[in-house]
Amino acid sequence: MDTASVWSTLSGITIGSLVAWCVVIVVIITTIVKGVIKLYTFFDKYKQLKEENTNQSKLIKEHDETLKNINESLAKINKRLDEQSDVNLKQVRHTIVHTCYDAIAAGEIQVGKLKSLEEMFDEYLNVFHGNGYVKSLVERARKLPVVGSLDD
Repeated sequence: MDTASVWSTLSGITIGSLVAWCVVIVVIITTIVKGVIKLYTFFDKYKQLKEENTNQSKLIKEHDETLKNINESLAKINKRLDEQSDVNLKQVRHTIVHTCYDAIAAGEIQVGKLKSLEEMFDEYLNVFHGNGYVKSLVERARKLPVVGSLDD
């Protein structure tokens, strides 16, 4: 193709057709640009959501680990409290039994010891839900003569 034929072809195109083609080309380019922007926005939002999901998953795992550690600590504390409760029960029972044996052997009980015995026995029954053996000893001690006064 020579330059003369190109000029003759171009001179045959009307201004209206040229403007129409330019408008069509601009509309096509604008549509493509808007589509690319929408796709970019969509993928950017997707990327942000995925990052947020990943961060939340990490946070949930951290919280789960923290809760696991707390539960383990609580289990250890509960075990130690149960052990301590058993020790306290044995100490209270030991004190009650020996106070009763001493009083029964002496044939009498002092007022202060009886008051202390009653307080420990109440704790033994109400807190530790004690058994009948200790109850029978306390009943025997209650029947003993009481000596002394609270002032002694």
